[in-house]
Amino acid sequence: MFLAAAAVPSGSLSMATEAALGVSVALVVLIGALLWSREHRLRQLRERLRRTYQLGEQILGSSSAESILKRLEETLPEVLRASRVQLFLHNAGSNTLDSVASEGRAPVSLKLTLAAGEQPSSAVACFQLRSALTVPDAGSSPFQMDGDGSGPPARSLLFVPMLAQGEAVGVLAVSRQDRVRPFGADEQELAQHLANQAAVAVRLIEQRAVQERLFRTEKLAAVGRFISGVVNELRDPLASIADLASRALAHAMPSAAASDLAAIAAESRKAAEIVGRLVSFAATEQTEAKPVAVGALLRSLIEFRESDWKASGIRVRDLTAREGLYVLGSRGQLEQVFLTLLVHAEQSLNDAPQKIITIRTSVLGKRLLVEITFTAPPSAHRPQETAAILGVTRSVIAGHGGEVRMIEKNNADPRFEVELPVAVKERVASLPAAAAPAHAPAAPVNMTVLVIEPEEAAQRHLIALLSARGARVVPVDNADKGLELAHRLRFDLVFCSAHAPGLNWVELSERIEPRGAAFVLISDRFDAELAADFESDRRYVLPRPVQEAGLDRILRAVQPAEPAARNGTA
Repeated sequence: MFLAAAAVPSGSLSMATEAALGVSVALVVLIGALLWSREHRLRQLRERLRRTYQLGEQILGSSSAESILKRLEETLPEVLRASRVQLFLHNAGSNTLDSVASEGRAPVSLKLTLAAGEQPSSAVACFQLRSALTVPDAGSSPFQMDGDGSGPPARSLLFVPMLAQGEAVGVLAVSRQDRVRPFGADEQELAQHLANQAAVAVRLIEQRAVQERLFRTEKLAAVGRFISGVVNELRDPLASIADLASRALAHAMPSAAASDLAAIAAESRKAAEIVGRLVSFAATEQTEAKPVAVGALLRSLIEFRESDWKASGIRVRDLTAREGLYVLGSRGQLEQVFLTLLVHAEQSLNDAPQKIITIRTSVLGKRLLVEITFTAPPSAHRPQETAAILGVTRSVIAGHGGEVRMIEKNNADPRFEVELPVAVKERVASLPAAAAPAHAPAAPVNMTVLVIEPEEAAQRHLIALLSARGARVVPVDNADKGLELAHRLRFDLVFCSAHAPGLNWVELSERIEPRGAAFVLISDRFDAELAADFESDRRYVLPRPVQEAGLDRILRAVQPAEPAARNGTA
């Protein structure tokens, strides 16, 4: 054997050694390549996970759906090799999937309610099935990318539902335009995770919006209460100024002073009207439906805003009908609606070359149509703000049996249309006092009046009204004190707040009735059922705040036939 081994040529041995060495080197290189490839893939996976985690944090911290889409468009081309990203959010009001606005792309709205036999689009199918939908080859599939048709066609598609607590919020759509492999299972799971993150972010944005609206509502309510208190303090001095100026004017000789007195009386009455308008804005309680002259209401608003419009260069075309067109409802609420629409039209004209607001009224059948047209440029179109304006006003107009809508066409100026049922003339004629915006002042009264009111501002307001009419007023803040005074003094009239502490107002009215005094309950709002049950020959109900017309009606009804000073012990 040794001889045989010795007989092997040395060249053959060296060749075998070289071959073994080559194989070993190849194995080492192959193992190194495999290890490097594995490390490279792990590094890419770690980087993808890091970017995905970072993207999820950015999505949750987004302040709007547009910012969510922008984050996805910046990151998904690298993470998922996506060429295009779209977000569709569910609009419950219109039952559609609306695409989130993106730069250079028109918004798309997909109907969720389909006609019989109509094939759903890919995003709609994904939303309705609540499961991911992948299209490996768009060229051989009936599904296409739901969009505006811009850009090159997609080659592979992926649609994943946006789920938050099991509820579908929308759809995340991703497409690839190059010839690469379809979206794999890992990529689908990653897209689903990001879609769910986006759904949670959308819900958080909606919650923040609701909280902001609640905060604004509470703030407006506080402002309303403050306005109500301020205007109650202003109303009486203004009324006194107007009354004194009118009396002085009646006895003044024609002169420059007379013209000044006339100007003082006119301006004080105008200020009183503004104060009354602020009271109606601040009031939140429900009021009795009364005939409202819509034309006169619109003209008063035009006069109210005229100075501001002139300063802003806005021209107003008043095409309201001069004949009496009435609707049944609350003047204060309708005034708020029309003023809101007019202010929105005014703000939309900031950048308009021609600033014109046209207000027109017309009657179509038994419906009154009010049109507010304004020359706003297309750049002033703010769909979200317009939708908010319509949302605020729609409930009020619907409560009056009407409709409010926004009309926007390409070749026409935008306009608001408010449609209300016209009140029949017989109903208006039956309530002349309620429809009248003003009333004749009551004749001076000679009465002793007891006022039981715990709220200081309301007490001062009522005392001022009664004192201006010549009544002697005794104020208290407690029903027990009022009853004690009623046993010692003779009163012609007793005003009692429904919130007065002490004796219940029902028992108080029964105990005061034998004393010969009329009793007036001051309630928080007008309640027809309460008025029908409580009011009688000598008992009345007035809503808060007390208005002059209602007060004068009661004073005329209880005015003694032979007034005399009857203040004294019983």
